[in-house]
Amino acid sequence: MDPFFYLVIAGGAIAGSSTGLLGVYIVGTRMPFIGVCISHAAMVGSIVGVLAGFNPVIGAVAVSIVTAMSLAAIGPSNPRLDINVGLSILFSLMLGLTFLGIGLVQDSRTELFALLWGSLLFVRKETVLLMALLGLALAVFAILFNKEMKVILFSRSLAAATGVHQGFVYCLFLALCGVTLAVNLNAIGGLMIFSLITNPAAAAYQVCRGHRSVVIVSTFLGALSAMGGFLLSFYLNLPTGACIVLFSTFLFGLAAGFRFLTGNKD
Repeated sequence: MDPFFYLVIAGGAIAGSSTGLLGVYIVGTRMPFIGVCISHAAMVGSIVGVLAGFNPVIGAVAVSIVTAMSLAAIGPSNPRLDINVGLSILFSLMLGLTFLGIGLVQDSRTELFALLWGSLLFVRKETVLLMALLGLALAVFAILFNKEMKVILFSRSLAAATGVHQGFVYCLFLALCGVTLAVNLNAIGGLMIFSLITNPAAAAYQVCRGHRSVVIVSTFLGALSAMGGFLLSFYLNLPTGACIVLFSTFLFGLAAGFRFLTGNKD
């Protein structure tokens, strides 16, 4: 089999496991719109890079980090602005900028539409290596700040009241979230990556009780979703991004069905 096939599988596994791990915290805080906002910010940055003639990944990372930092200002410290309202406003801004940028491109828009839908077939060795390094950084963060993130998952207000440095840890998490989503954008696509943030973590929360088991299962299901979706698209000649979304949703359905059949109401 072509070595490129294994490169694609590796890229999908890394992208899926990274977003699955991110999803544990994003879904756990009940703010999945964070992933939507940052992934669309990455698309805006990529489009800016294409329009300005520099590497789209640089633009994606820069705009994602700026957006992530702005999200850190929305929360308990700003009681006049509900977190979900603020996220909705940012999402609408990023969505508008995305399609404005696409409209400004005069030449072929194939590259830009690839950012929307993504394709694991476009991954390169350098990209996979970068994805692996970021995945490792995210795993290290999850280990080092495990206690702080568990308190933040329960309540950011409580975390601040109990002396946990929730502001620093939360900002660092959002920055890692922004960089990770930006780098994985080309492989998964801005419109598809949201499913890998939400579905594996939601499935893990259905079948697991402890935080550690949720992290492990969500990371595994994220990798399985990406690899399973790619193999499905490869053998059936179907769009890769769509297959990843459908496969991850299928896995969530299995998890929800398992919880229902076992009568687990906790």
